[in-house]
Amino acid sequence: MKAIVKRELEHERYAVLEEPLFPPREKVSWSSYRPDLLGYRSESGTEELVLVECETHPNMKRLGAKNTFSVSFQPYLFRRGSVRRILAVPQGRLGAVDMRIRNRWEIWVVGGSSPLDKFPVVRDH
Repeated sequence: MKAIVKRELEHERYAVLEEPLFPPREKVSWSSYRPDLLGYRSESGTEELVLVECETHPNMKRLGAKNTFSVSFQPYLFRRGSVRRILAVPQGRLGAVDMRIRNRWEIWVVGGSSPLDKFPVVRDH
């Protein structure tokens, strides 16, 4: 599953690291956390960081305990920055995901060779 998500992010022009032990740049920091995948891209005045959690057996309590919101990202001066979070789950496991997390996470349902569905973040207006 991790390889499929990594390939998809690389297709979206992210440079992707698998399970980095430490934040890869001085602009990124975290505490007691290590993402399954970490992606970075810089385009058109915007720097983007993507954090991916691949959960073969999704458990919302375990996801909440991962300290994912300890990540801080400081883009270069005069550039916009964003942090994107993706929860990847295998086909047939979407029912175990509490869809309320979509206010902060994208959810990708991953099949045998590609993402089958991508549910974007839903912002409250």
